[in-house]
Amino acid sequence: MKQLPTLVGALALTCASVPSHAQSSETLTGTARLACEAILCLSSGVRPGQCSASLNRYFDIRKYHKGALDWSATVNARRAFLGMCPAETAAGMGPRLDAITRGAGKCDAEYLNTTYAATSYRYPYSLVEYYPKDVTPIKTVTQNKLPAYCVAYNDHAWTYDLTIKYVGDPLRGGRWVKASEYPAAQAKWEAEHRGVWGKRWRYSWQHPITGESGRQQGRVLSSN
Repeated sequence: MKQLPTLVGALALTCASVPSHAQSSETLTGTARLACEAILCLSSGVRPGQCSASLNRYFDIRKYHKGALDWSATVNARRAFLGMCPAETAAGMGPRLDAITRGAGKCDAEYLNTTYAATSYRYPYSLVEYYPKDVTPIKTVTQNKLPAYCVAYNDHAWTYDLTIKYVGDPLRGGRWVKASEYPAAQAKWEAEHRGVWGKRWRYSWQHPITGESGRQQGRVLSSN
């Protein structure tokens, strides 16, 4: 979670440092080299241009069944690709590669915010108005807990800058951000939803006048 440590030794490569804390090999070539580079690049949230070739190769691996993406087969094929790196047999590497293939691309803030996107409704609190005025739709994210496979992928001793955190709450404009951005984002959310200003508003998953539900827009991630 801090930086890539003895993983470099486990790869048994002659490595050269790059700005993203990933490494690149000059002793391996072809698929083996791309697989090793993909492991390192997918273990960091900061990816330089040197990662492009290996990441393109990795994410281009897709398996389809009857015209639809077969996620289980895709995971297996991507795992086989990463297994072409000689470090695949190193201690602890097998479970790490399993976590990468299940979580890479599905456990960042952008993906989760898009996948679980929904709408809630904010309106002024009133004791006398039966029909609220100034109803405002609020973009929010319904899922505020990381799936287990994201925990295994993001929060690992061999990862760098992948951890994300949930700001706020689902009903009131919650969302995922990178852990480094969390203190400022949470403080801003607190300022907007606490105190006198925050007490002015009520929030609902249903439009208080039309009854339209915004929560149904949120989708569920595959557990694969």
